[in-house]
Amino acid sequence: GISPPAPPPRYASPSFRAPPLALSMSAKAKEASKELNSEHERNRLAYLEKQLLSDLKSAAEQFENPVFTTALIAGDDVILHAIHKAGLLDRIKVLFIDTYHLFPETLEFMDKVEGHYGFKALRYGPKGCASPEEFEEKYGDDLFLEDVEEYDRLAKVEPLLRGLKENKTKLWINGRRRDHGFERAALEVWEDEKMNPLAFWTFEDCWNYIHAQGVPYHPLHDDGYPSVGDMHSTLRVDKDKWFQYGMERAGRFQNMQNADGSAKTECGIHTIPKTDAKDEEEDE
Repeated sequence: GISPPAPPPRYASPSFRAPPLALSMSAKAKEASKELNSEHERNRLAYLEKQLLSDLKSAAEQFENPVFTTALIAGDDVILHAIHKAGLLDRIKVLFIDTYHLFPETLEFMDKVEGHYGFKALRYGPKGCASPEEFEEKYGDDLFLEDVEEYDRLAKVEPLLRGLKENKTKLWINGRRRDHGFERAALEVWEDEKMNPLAFWTFEDCWNYIHAQGVPYHPLHDDGYPSVGDMHSTLRVDKDKWFQYGMERAGRFQNMQNADGSAKTECGIHTIPKTDAKDEEEDE
């Protein structure tokens, strides 16, 4: 079975801590302050969950064949739990992309959450390859270093577009949030054919919710990984830094660059030009 989640780490930056006041606060007053803060946290989570469930129901009611793509990281686990809680797993399909470069723990966890929630994910991998060995034989073992855009296209973009097309979806639900970094800082929940139901959540919100609701989460989070992607480009991050702005993804895309030489910060599926998506569909 899936063990219950551990309490989330707490982050308090010394740079922003208020200086102590020359007051003598009693233990009772300190305890009262602690409880008031806890009440604020509970109220915030209750509001966030209510809005999340409402948005997911709107997605199921107002759009044809909505699909949720999961990488099984913390935010995705929150969304999956909410889809189940709303009773929508029969109306919102769950799509999982196996790049053939994932951690073994990711594939094992996918099996576990399928059993836990009682559903089967739609699994897609690189076209024309039935295994990691076939991918390596066809494209080599260093494609992600030699041509990262081609690697993204083969291992992520093409499987995604194929999955969305084959399932005739009119709405793609994903776990992007504003606090992921400046590239996503202006996200809205509803974004044409995309839906970002956690757009206004923070990473800390996700973990508070996971803890409060007993949501199953990826085992590699306990091993120091705030976000989990491909094995070759994912590193651990000091847990004291997890809740700083943009730090959830600080361990992703390590030693990888875009074609223009800039540091890679996106996996490719969220930066597909509309023309490329159209060409991909016409090639089918």
